Amino acid sequence: MAKGQRENFHTVRYGTRDGEIQFGHIHQDNNESAVMFRSGHDWLHYITMDHTGDPVRKHSTICRSPGSFQVKAGDNARVTNNNLANDAGITLDAVSGDIIIRAPRGKLRIEAQDIELLANGYNGNTGYIRLDSNEKIILKSKSIDIRGTETARFFSEKTIDVIGNSIMNIYGGLMDFADGATKLRGSKCGPSSTEENAKRLKDENASAMREQFAAEAEQEAWQREQDATTGGT
Repeated sequence: MAKGQRENFHTVRYGTRDGEIQFGHIHQDNNESAVMFRSGHDWLHYITMDHTGDPVRKHSTICRSPGSFQVKAGDNARVTNNNLANDAGITLDAVSGDIIIRAPRGKLRIEAQDIELLANGYNGNTGYIRLDSNEKIILKSKSIDIRGTETARFFSEKTIDVIGNSIMNIYGGLMDFADGATKLRGSKCGPSSTEENAKRLKDENASAMREQFAAEAEQEAWQREQDATTGGT
């Protein structure tokens, strides 16, 4: 037996050709199960209740199946009008830590009469709902209402299209509009804060570039002087 290999002198196994139940089973990774159920027809079909391992593995339950894993419940759960006070048919509650649902070779589908995503943060760094896609995010509905109590921003590296085929209303207590030409020629409606900020940013960038060029020229002159001194010695 390898040094450090776990031993259990109280291991008990009951089983037939169709399945087995083991108490105190030692896994290949040297962790121990309190109880493990395993199918006799596929070695990867099992349920294990481990009591050793890292803080996540210890006292955990692992369900493994080569086929699908299905949970169906809630036949007697109460449903109310407009889903205002329904009973929970299925509850997944992570007392601490994250909940991860992963489908690396398929789709993740959530279907219901109503769907709610709630993020209740406790400081300015939590309370986020993030949608991140490398291709498209498509929102399609009879009505879409987006409200920001402080700010609402839309950015695009290329094009933003705002189209109202029937009516498009734009309201604002104070409104600033600026385009690329505004930086040079100014706005026809008079200077705006957006225009002034754009010009100020352009001037600051130009000043920074001049300082950088001067620093590079000074560095090159110093290097030439050092090269000449070294070559003379």
